[in-house]
Amino acid sequence: MTTVKLIIVVVALLVFTFSAQRQPGMAQDGTATPSPSEQVILVGGATGRTGYRIVQLLVQHGYTVRGMTRDVASARDRFGSDIQWVEANVTDPESLSRAFDGVDKFISAIGTESRGGDNGPEQIHYLGMINMVDAAKKQGVKYFSLISSGGVTKADEYINRGLSDAATWRFKGEEYLRASGLDYTIVRAAAMRDFPAGENGILLLQKDEIPSGLNTRSDVAAVMVECLANPNAVGKTFAIVNYIALDPQAWRDELARLEAD
Repeated sequence: MTTVKLIIVVVALLVFTFSAQRQPGMAQDGTATPSPSEQVILVGGATGRTGYRIVQLLVQHGYTVRGMTRDVASARDRFGSDIQWVEANVTDPESLSRAFDGVDKFISAIGTESRGGDNGPEQIHYLGMINMVDAAKKQGVKYFSLISSGGVTKADEYINRGLSDAATWRFKGEEYLRASGLDYTIVRAAAMRDFPAGENGILLLQKDEIPSGLNTRSDVAAVMVECLANPNAVGKTFAIVNYIALDPQAWRDELARLEAD
């Protein structure tokens, strides 16, 4: 084979290889991702301040949305019936099995402010996570994303003091999800506030870095919805914090540069 022919063959192989790479809109196995309207997205904590922003954004993107709540009647009174509401409690595996039935992807915005008892950090962030992950696997859910907290790997940091080891239990819940075999994304958010979305950039951090600053709830919602359809977010854990010096849209490209777990 002449040198020219060899070069042509090598170039052709490179073109084929790059064209075969998974592109946005492609699933992990290389098949086309269903359109938003063909996907049922379950949102845990859907009546919360961050959870309902996620619900609103999903509806805007055309997804079929199911909101998970402990009180369906109350949810309908507060937010209406534009989406399907399903009653479930993370401490009740049977209710979770019903909630996850027919679901394609799941976003958890579930949290607790209780320091102990039935709604304490161990019951919600750890045992509740085990129940949710198991229900998702049982019902064939394809993807599980979680809003966690910055600093969860630092058990001796301030976030644990007086909060029944909240960070420790969150981290244990993360670990269970990472080991589950499900496609997942874990987003560790900084302290959240109700500011307008898109005014500042979003800094993405890894390697146990603790985000120092604030997150706009609407920006957190935007990250969670983006990760839902972005294959570059799968199998990754990262922290986020708003950062004024960054382009408000640049974080989407940064997802591809993050290291997988």
